[in-house]
Amino acid sequence: MSSSTCFFIWEVSEMNENWTENYRNAAQGNDYVRLNAGLMKVKDLDNYLSSFPSSLLSFNKTGEFTYYKQLPGMNYNPPELGENITALGQTENEKKQLTEIFHKLSTGEEKELHFVDQTNTQKRFMVDTYRAIFDKDHQFAGINETVQDIYPLVEYYLKETGQKLVDDPNNPKGDIYRKNQKIDAESGASEL
Repeated sequence: MSSSTCFFIWEVSEMNENWTENYRNAAQGNDYVRLNAGLMKVKDLDNYLSSFPSSLLSFNKTGEFTYYKQLPGMNYNPPELGENITALGQTENEKKQLTEIFHKLSTGEEKELHFVDQTNTQKRFMVDTYRAIFDKDHQFAGINETVQDIYPLVEYYLKETGQKLVDDPNNPKGDIYRKNQKIDAESGASEL
């Protein structure tokens, strides 16, 4: 194992103990947080983050899962919070992919990685994006993960510019999405 990925050997229990203690002592509610260009109450910051139209997850520079965006009023804390990024993988292949994502972003090999959901259709296109986060000194500080349906943005763009999408029968990548769209249209699954 290379030195850049040795952090995955850390004891999860040690990380969870630190996480639990820090979580217990963290600012909350009406406490203020000083930001790089502002000041917000924790509750306002929570509301601001929850307003984003995508799922949002954050991992610190050691790969520890530190944040999960949820709607205001929800009281769900994923059990993986405080654990390493690989804890989100359900299979060995997923854990390996998450290790590779962390390595590529933390070493600067990549700044951003995109993955598509194979259940996407031509009218719903979920994109999972991992972005490297850097501090003011340009040092790696962690990873931001978003999961968003980009189709509404594409649809808005096409409407505003007077353009339209057309199928490219010569592009084999589109086959799975055309097939999924047909299945969705027949079953009505996306309308549930």
